[in-house]
Amino acid sequence: MSVALFYRRCAPGPLHRKMRYDRIGLELAKTYLFGRGITNDLPTGAMAFLRTDPAERIPDMQILFNAAPLNAHPYLAPIVPPYEDGFAARVVGLRPESRGKIELASADPRKAPRIRQNFFSSEKDLRTLRNALRVAREVARQPAMKPYLAAEIAPGPKISTDAAIDAYIRKTAITVHHPLGTCRMGPSGDPHAVVDSNLRVFGTERLRVVDASVMPDLVGGNINASVIMIAEKAADLVRGRALLSPTRL
Repeated sequence: MSVALFYRRCAPGPLHRKMRYDRIGLELAKTYLFGRGITNDLPTGAMAFLRTDPAERIPDMQILFNAAPLNAHPYLAPIVPPYEDGFAARVVGLRPESRGKIELASADPRKAPRIRQNFFSSEKDLRTLRNALRVAREVARQPAMKPYLAAEIAPGPKISTDAAIDAYIRKTAITVHHPLGTCRMGPSGDPHAVVDSNLRVFGTERLRVVDASVMPDLVGGNINASVIMIAEKAADLVRGRALLSPTRL
């Protein structure tokens, strides 16, 4: 689960200048032909893993930096006015305790399932996001940010009490990028398990699941590396290759 803080820039940044229609066209051509230029990457590459409390053993929050406002678009004044430049920090609560459900809506396999997210059924998840938002605000108050940050647009400086922050979180929180666990791995006696340790679906033959859905719980960060390792393991299982020897790191 995550919630965002939005800021107005003191002056337009380099991406804003390049987003003018004639310039962004040239940048797209440069990237397509030579793999260079500002369109070669999204303006979202910076992130941090932090602790909301020094007592936490490992990071329990992540900050994802957005170097452009969500309404950024190509422009060419006066036909298409430029957007007001800004940036955002999306804070993510790692390892949430709240659990939702995915249920069949009917016997028709073509009908979409019912998805019940059940956000904040655990009070700890709300508290973590609230503290994470405060940490992100503290980062924004650092001297290095002063030349760039004109004002906090949302939630805004008036949203400062626990109750007000909680209300903002409940109103704007979303999931963030990495769904998993709907076909969790576990022993045959686990009523919630769908696949065994060889990724084979219980009650079937010659059927495996190989993706993030088999993870029994969240990792504390982006899941790409974990999914790659699941796929590598599955490839070895299908090919009947011997297991690697344990290694202590």
